[in-house]
This record gives sequence, C-alpha cells and structure tokens, in this order.
Amino acid sequence: TSIEESVVVVYDTQKSARGFLCLKAYRLTPQAIQMYKDGDFTPEAFRTLKVGYESLFAEIPIVIKNSPLTNIMMSELNELLPEDKGHNFLDLGTASVLENHMRSLIERVDELYQEAVRYNKYQ
Repeated sequence: TSIEESVVVVYDTQKSARGFLCLKAYRLTPQAIQMYKDGDFTPEAFRTLKVGYESLFAEIPIVIKNSPLTNIMMSELNELLPEDKGHNFLDLGTASVLENHMRSLIERVDELYQEAVRYNKYQ
C-alpha cells in the first residue's frame, strides 16, 4: 500500500532560529503498518503486535546535498547582500552553547555561595 512508502518530514523551527537546520524524517514501523491494515487499534492489538510509543515510528536519516551550482549561487548572493554592521554577533548559531555555559556558571556560583556560608558557620 502507499502508506508503507509514506514518510513524514518534521522541521524544527526553534533550532533553525538558532542557526541549525533541523529536519527529521519518520516512517511507520512494520508492526504499526500491520495494525493499520487490520484496522484494530485496541490495547490488545498493541500488546500482541508489541507496538508502543517508542516502536510506533522509525526515524530515517536525512542527507541534504547541494549541487556545485547551488553553492556558487549562494556565495554570489551572499556577496550581493549588504552587510549589517554590528548585528552579526546577534545571529550566532551557538546560542544553545552559551545558554548551557550560563546555566553551568550560575550553578557554580550557587555552590561557591553555599561553601562560603558553610565556612562562615564553621568559624
């Protein structure tokens, strides 16, 4: 059937806004397709076919390739665009890394404060 060949592509807008293109593709597993063909979506059917939330879909790896002509066109377009001076540092793709460092720094400052309180109580 056509459902066996169907794939859904999910686009993550949050990661893409941070500068990382995030696409994921999923397909139904053979057990889920068999359950669809039978038309039986009861809890017993889930148990007999051993279909759970973790085995309902299978992730398919996505590979994106650009032709050399596309790469040339993108570099030429990049040269034609006016450069926003002073705003380039705001569009870093490392926002998640900076966020993790800030969280870690806050945790370490809290630990240091707790150690200082313990030291002052000890004296």
